[in-house]
Amino acid sequence: MACAIVSGYALDCKDTVGGIKNIYITELANITTVTQNASGYVTAITKGAGTKFFKYALQPRGKNSLEQNIDANPQNGTVAYTQTVAVDFVKLQYATQAKLGLITKNRTSVIVETMDGSYFLCGLSNGMEVSGGKAGTGAAMNDFQGYSLTLTGMEKELANEIDPSIIAALL
Repeated sequence: MACAIVSGYALDCKDTVGGIKNIYITELANITTVTQNASGYVTAITKGAGTKFFKYALQPRGKNSLEQNIDANPQNGTVAYTQTVAVDFVKLQYATQAKLGLITKNRTSVIVETMDGSYFLCGLSNGMEVSGGKAGTGAAMNDFQGYSLTLTGMEKELANEIDPSIIAALL
């Protein structure tokens, strides 16, 4: 059988937390090669000359998230994974607006850094595109003021985990 189940799942230590710390974005076309081991763990990412991932720092107590939905169709025998990255950028200002405008117009690859220090590559083959967002001031003085952005992509696999030791070379 081509899809044999070969192992189970055991509970691990309770040492994880939710949320996203940072995201790193580049244009999908900048990535020339992604090297993975047999399990899909990313061990290298090669970019075109002069290109890099740009870091976008996020509020530590923000409502930033990575969600991956399994989209299976048993009748067609297909499975795809919708990857959704939702992030907030605090403070309405021209510089942020200009940067987000460029992301909105591109097909990107996004590295998500989780609050527990793991990294995941979203949009490996097909890229991530902005599928929604908003800018707002809130109503009360302590409401959120800034930009919310949702990037969505559809891939053949869940987002691949990345070896943290390669991140610095991507920036």
